[in-house]
Amino acid sequence: MGYKWKPSKTARREFAEKMNNDVEFAEAYRQRRQQRAEKRRGTSTFDYEKAGGEYIPTKYQNDRAFEFLTGYNLTPEQKNACNQVLYGFSCSEKIHHDNIHIVNELIRTT
Repeated sequence: MGYKWKPSKTARREFAEKMNNDVEFAEAYRQRRQQRAEKRRGTSTFDYEKAGGEYIPTKYQNDRAFEFLTGYNLTPEQKNACNQVLYGFSCSEKIHHDNIHIVNELIRTT
């Protein structure tokens, strides 16, 4: 694997301080990040209609689904997907990919 640039501790600290103190900078950063994510999803060649299959959710997906159920205002579809992910992980049962995809979208957007 090739070299990947990472910011120094000082640069990270400065960025965190700027995000906390400068509201305009933080909002502009979040907007740019959201626009990049929408562009990536919009130009993706992945066919979500034909995608599918059944998979066992990961521990990370399980933890985040639990967090969403306890602390977020979700739609009924999102609640159902989170419950399915919790069930799938705790029972080591395969669940449909669409439910996992909904939880992954929640993870990306929060």
